[in-house]
Amino acid sequence: MARAKTIKKAGAASEEKATKKKAKATGVEAREYSMTETFAKGEMIYHKVWDDTGEVIEVGTTDDGINKIKVAFEKVGVKNLRMG
Repeated sequence: MARAKTIKKAGAASEEKATKKKAKATGVEAREYSMTETFAKGEMIYHKVWDDTGEVIEVGTTDDGINKIKVAFEKVGVKNLRMG
């Protein structure tokens, strides 16, 4: 199965501006998603691959013991993501 290519932006400064731009639109500071980070219910996150901001609506653990979050994104809908 072919994987989608990830296009990297010119620099970290442009990524930070994009995150802040998304935060201004929602009125709440959004943290960038990373599977090594932990998040709390109600927290806003920004997913750079999908270029979307969402709210954590559920925090839990899978049957295998993997920490997970359920996030309601504005563009891509509700997604389950891993967290540290």
